[in-house]
Amino acid sequence: MRAAVIAAVLALMVGGTALAQSKCDSGVTKAAGKKVACKAGVISKAQKKGTTPDSAKLAKCEDKFNKACNKAKGAGDCSAQPQSCSAIETEADTCVATISSGSSPSGAFLE
Repeated sequence: MRAAVIAAVLALMVGGTALAQSKCDSGVTKAAGKKVACKAGVISKAQKKGTTPDSAKLAKCEDKFNKACNKAKGAGDCSAQPQSCSAIETEADTCVATISSGSSPSGAFLE
């Protein structure tokens, strides 16, 4: 279920259609996916132990995303990812919040 939510969010981020070849779009999408996986992993470990998520590890996830996204944006050929790295980061964080809180996403993701 979580994989389906992540895939759906990433598909929405790129429009869900076939796109022109782009190092920028590829890099940004990959960075967003890694950020979601990284933060979800940190939160999952905390949930398993009944503790709060490690803030240093969460910050590391954010730093890695920012570095990768800005590097990808440097390619300058983004077509599917025209928004800023901070806007994409907000979408990724929303995805993490949805999958880690146990709340149901909108009806678009329900089976």
